[in-house]
Amino acid sequence: MGSAGHHRSFVVFDVEGYGGHARTSRHRTTVRDGLYGVLMTAFADCDLPWDDKAVDDVGDSVMVLLPADTPKGVLVDRLPERLVAALREHNHVHSTGAQLRLRMAVHAGEVHYDERGKTSAEMIFTYRILDTTEAKQALRDSTATLVLVASDPFYRAVIHHQPAARPDAYRQVDANVKEVHARVWVRLVDGHPIGTVRHASPTRQPAMTLAELGPIVEVMLRIPGFDTREGRDLVLRDLSFAASIPRHGADRPDTVSIVRTSAIYPGGLEGLVEGIRFYAAGATAMAELDTLLAQRDRGI
Repeated sequence: MGSAGHHRSFVVFDVEGYGGHARTSRHRTTVRDGLYGVLMTAFADCDLPWDDKAVDDVGDSVMVLLPADTPKGVLVDRLPERLVAALREHNHVHSTGAQLRLRMAVHAGEVHYDERGKTSAEMIFTYRILDTTEAKQALRDSTATLVLVASDPFYRAVIHHQPAARPDAYRQVDANVKEVHARVWVRLVDGHPIGTVRHASPTRQPAMTLAELGPIVEVMLRIPGFDTREGRDLVLRDLSFAASIPRHGADRPDTVSIVRTSAIYPGGLEGLVEGIRFYAAGATAMAELDTLLAQRDRGI
């Protein structure tokens, strides 16, 4: 026998490129474990309830159903930021094939339960808006780890009235996915859109000499988060000219090529350093790099 409807908030997550050819079965296992680790860590940080019975798992997507008394503002204020922090922690220690980038959608509505499970048109709607084309494109064409999609009712009832949820950071788009045709709101939570490489033009400055490169490269290879290929790949995602950098298998030649190429683009070396700092702020070697570059600028 069916039951009366119960109001729930829905948060659904999807892993970008989960089925991509570059991922092995071992990668996917690590990705799924990592997804649950990221979600459970972020939920705990936000004091949000986690009940395995309220988790709807369809492989590459996970929906969490939250009780009616859960403050909805937390889902679009604190939760996205904690998710980004947990994603960075995961990605920092995993190879590219096991790293995570997520789309997240939020909505609320009624759920009906019976002895076999649950059903809800609003749950289906939330899964559909997660696949909004503009949301997929926003994540794909950016350095972000998380893009957030909010239903129009959720945006107007919750986000619009909560400055901490950054309502001005959303843009309104149309979701046309299967049977759903609706207005939704999309926000890039972290990172920024990737500029097209052809818009970045090298300067006419001479290339850095090996004597100039040596001390910089030496320090960079001691910076946590830049001392591995995976770490360098993560930093380079923030550079619009990354595709123009010749890459090498060994750490030192790879770092030399990255620094030398960055230096011939306007603001390129500065952008590289800021990208490194994002992941290594507070590291002793990072401070050494800042000192070294400051001396170089002063001609010391």
